[in-house]
Amino acid sequence: MFFLSMFKGAKIYLVLAIIGILTGGWFYMQRLQANIDTLKINNSKLSTAVDSKDGEIKRLNANIVEVKEINTRIQSKSAELRLEVTGLRDKLSKHDLGFLAANKPGLIESIINKSIENDLKSGIMELTND
Repeated sequence: MFFLSMFKGAKIYLVLAIIGILTGGWFYMQRLQANIDTLKINNSKLSTAVDSKDGEIKRLNANIVEVKEINTRIQSKSAELRLEVTGLRDKLSKHDLGFLAANKPGLIESIINKSIENDLKSGIMELTND
């Protein structure tokens, strides 16, 4: 009889243990489901952020290409201007501007200033029109 009463108590403890395990498992599953929902929300936010950054990267790459093209144009224009300056130096070295400038400084100054002004205007116009 002692064994019967012992088995009855063991059955009760066994049933209570099973109920406890099932309840704990249910709460654990609920917590896992909440974590999964949170992770889904975070994943969608991350996906949106990645998409926006990809667009930004594409825009920056387009800007880089544009800047490289502008830089190439500026370098070619600079090379042209260097050649022009060299030609003008050669041309001016053939004339004795020092003598002319000493005798008529206003004339030389106004000619040089007008030439510089015209070159700057044409250079600015050319850069802004392209």
